[in-house]
Amino acid sequence: MKRWMSVLTALALLVSALCVPALAADYVSASTPLGLSGARISNIRLAADAVNGTAVPYGGSFSFNGVVGARTSQRGYQSAENGRGVSVVGGGVAQVASTLYLALEQIDGISYDALKTYGDSYNQSYVSDPADAILVDESVGTDFAFTNYHGDMTIQMYISGDQLVCALNFDSVSGGTARSEATIYLSGTDALRNNVSLAAQAVNGTTLSSGDTFSFNDIVGERSQSRGYQSALNGRGVKVVGGGVAQVASAIWLAVKDLSDVVIVEKSTYGSRYNQNYVDSSADAILTDYGAGTDFSFRYMGTGSITIETYVSGDALVCRVSGASSGWDTGASGWESADSWDNGWNTGWNNASEVPTFE
Repeated sequence: MKRWMSVLTALALLVSALCVPALAADYVSASTPLGLSGARISNIRLAADAVNGTAVPYGGSFSFNGVVGARTSQRGYQSAENGRGVSVVGGGVAQVASTLYLALEQIDGISYDALKTYGDSYNQSYVSDPADAILVDESVGTDFAFTNYHGDMTIQMYISGDQLVCALNFDSVSGGTARSEATIYLSGTDALRNNVSLAAQAVNGTTLSSGDTFSFNDIVGERSQSRGYQSALNGRGVKVVGGGVAQVASAIWLAVKDLSDVVIVEKSTYGSRYNQNYVDSSADAILTDYGAGTDFSFRYMGTGSITIETYVSGDALVCRVSGASSGWDTGASGWESADSWDNGWNTGWNNASEVPTFE
């Protein structure tokens, strides 16, 4: 009997050992210690909250500056020591980038697009090796950015006790197989690409359960200089702050428009004023304007949930909808006539003459 117990114990240990790599592929984490400065911890918390929940699908790119945005006093950041001991507004935010880097270094398939460290000027203690002390500065364009070729990833970033924790979860973004996908090819200035990337990052990873409504304006928020948006051409060729953001809305529209369990609540297009080439038809050139309240929104009426992934990969803006298969018959329920909900919103806004600026 003792011999059999020994055999079973050995088998259990073997199984446990074999399971470790599989678990490591689904979840990795890293942590760094927090200091005593309340202002520095406040800055770290603001940046960590911005990063927390960010989804980076396979092939998608992550920009620290794009996600966190400007570190200014208007956005709640305070003066605190940075990685080389100099007091600056937003000091400490680089620790968030460094902790993320420590987690990423545990997996393969990560291609770094922008990576700079403090090097010899680093004199803090949140990482032991200066090569891990990532330097970021949104005001001068020093970014920490990567492209993910490991697998669909969700970044969790939070403070636990006296530690800043970064956890990377895999296979939790899509929630199911791809149901539809649309791609828009980008051209134009760096400012336009910046705007598109910011909006795509805001939408990326959005999950809708049955009955939930997607609102582009609610999710992306105000397109203003204080939030990192720049002047670029919109869909009718006018240069405005946030120009290009409507391309993200257009990509989402192309991905969802043929899904039977998606009901369009509000949709406006540029109509005859559309003069760009990111979509072939002006009927697909979605118009949005946060300030004027012109939104693109729809309701998910299927079973389970769907996840919307939007990301820039090279010159391509990709929208991928994945998750539960349709369990809702639009024909039987009569939802195919949902455009009538607009009460003329679409046709009234198509000419876009009433609103001075659009993305």
